[in-house]
Amino acid sequence: MDSAVIQKRIDMLRKSEDEYRTKREMLADSLANDEELLALEDAAKESRRKAVLQKQALMNEPENKKLVADMKDLAVEIRDTKKLLGDELVAYFMENRSLEYVDPSGSKRRFRVSAAFVKGKEEE
Repeated sequence: MDSAVIQKRIDMLRKSEDEYRTKREMLADSLANDEELLALEDAAKESRRKAVLQKQALMNEPENKKLVADMKDLAVEIRDTKKLLGDELVAYFMENRSLEYVDPSGSKRRFRVSAAFVKGKEEE
């Protein structure tokens, strides 16, 4: 490839990048100088601030604090139950060599078994 062709392409790229930068700055200036847009953005900021304050006030009400505490407890219970169910499904798979569980009503549910290495104590 001829050096002149490469240099021409570099010059074209530099010119396009400069033009892009100039147009981006012109657009930013146009947006920054529009009084109506600035007023709307200020109003939006104020609305967001009011919404945050209202949410905090609602979250500090006793019944909502209790709901949050109850939800945290339920999240822990759900996490622990999922872990136990996973362990039980692994045991079910090892016992039955099947990735399908048939519930008491006869419905079949498929599951998957996976494994991962975990850090443990080094053998001595």
